[in-house]
Amino acid sequence: MYEPDEAAIVRYAQRSTRMAVIDDELYGDLARHFTPEQIIEICFTVGLSNMINRFHATFLTEVDPETQEALAPSCPLSYPQLPQP
Repeated sequence: MYEPDEAAIVRYAQRSTRMAVIDDELYGDLARHFTPEQIIEICFTVGLSNMINRFHATFLTEVDPETQEALAPSCPLSYPQLPQP
């Protein structure tokens, strides 16, 4: 399904998101495909995405219908309903 470099990123993102240990094996897998600078960028991108997702989950950010329609196939989780005033 994924190329080896992509699979390493996905494994890193999953572990990082779950706050699991990034062990030597996983880091070595990343290092086989990416430079240290690229690994830093991957780490930053995953972390930034997690921060943005947590922000929106906390504040139940409203999303316009066009964006919801465009993103629905990429997100298996339903968007929570906003409380009614």
